Amino acid sequence: MRSCSMPPNAIGCGLSDFGRCRTLKQMVDLFLSERRDRPARERAWWGDPHLSIQDACLRAMFTLEKEGVRDDHQWVFSKVDLSAMGAQIAAQAAVLEAAETFREFYRRVERALGIGWNRKPLLVYDVARRLGYRFGLEPEEVYLHAGTKAGAEALRRGLGRPRNRSLDDFPTSLRTRLTPAQAEDFLCLAAKHLSPALWD
Repeated sequence: MRSCSMPPNAIGCGLSDFGRCRTLKQMVDLFLSERRDRPARERAWWGDPHLSIQDACLRAMFTLEKEGVRDDHQWVFSKVDLSAMGAQIAAQAAVLEAAETFREFYRRVERALGIGWNRKPLLVYDVARRLGYRFGLEPEEVYLHAGTKAGAEALRRGLGRPRNRSLDDFPTSLRTRLTPAQAEDFLCLAAKHLSPALWD
């Protein structure tokens, strides 16, 4: 069933068509429809228990289901740099495993990467979220960086700060239907189509 305000036989209504949706609920419907299998795929790929910890850390540096391929938003790092960071993180596996919450895990990944506090937050978040599958930790809050922050600010001025927020701070359609990780993804993908008028 299409959630966007367009005729049932219309072509499109993919994630690039958020602008055709009239309400935030319709946008979330579209997001969930288009990405319904993604959480299971991510869990299977990055949380694969058959991988050694070294291989799991290396895999976490790259995109979903493609060995050694960089994400578009990590273009500033070479494959060699990302591989070296994966090895660096693997050397800290025992420290990472001791984390009890995702927030603590995120900070430990940040330190293991050797990145200063609050530097390269998208890289840190990506790696922490991916490796979190391996360690049984998922975000309890919405992490706001770059595109995600822009999406939050488009909904309500000031919502893009601080770096992480409770899902309770967001509109009903996000807080009741999405996990924090899904909300992060949604805000980034839908950012240019969001506005205060959509708040529900």
